[in-house]
Amino acid sequence: MIQAKHCDLCEFPKRNLKTGLHCGLTDKKPDFKVSCSKIKFSNEFKNYLLELQNQIEKLKKRKTSVYVKFLLISTIGLIVIFKSHSLLVIVFKMELSYSSWKYFEDTYLIYLVGAAILSIALRLMLQYRKASKDLKSEKTEINTVLNKYNLNIESLINRDKK
Repeated sequence: MIQAKHCDLCEFPKRNLKTGLHCGLTDKKPDFKVSCSKIKFSNEFKNYLLELQNQIEKLKKRKTSVYVKFLLISTIGLIVIFKSHSLLVIVFKMELSYSSWKYFEDTYLIYLVGAAILSIALRLMLQYRKASKDLKSEKTEINTVLNKYNLNIESLINRDKK
């Protein structure tokens, strides 16, 4: 078990470049196997937990709107791409001339606009999924440490409210 994860949640860690991590109570390196008997969760950590919970809730509330935006924007992008594709087919049936070349350029530009719109939709979804994954990973990591103390995030937050 990595003691630093436990010490990050505690009120008493001491760190410096020369000696590394030490306990502020015992002035020794952490040497516990599963959990620290002297841990006292810091107020900064408890505030961080509240902020983490708030961020997760905000992200959950945004889920529907993100998916709707993704569907709308990607649909628009796909429609533009398919319409420009059908226009490109017409270009290839035309005789080669300056006007057909200009028509091809304009149609290809419309195709690129459709691809850009589609990439905006994908970026929107990927950003949402990355944020969701990061927050869930952080919560899981904290819960893993708190489980060693028979606690979870909700119980730790609620315990201090009483």
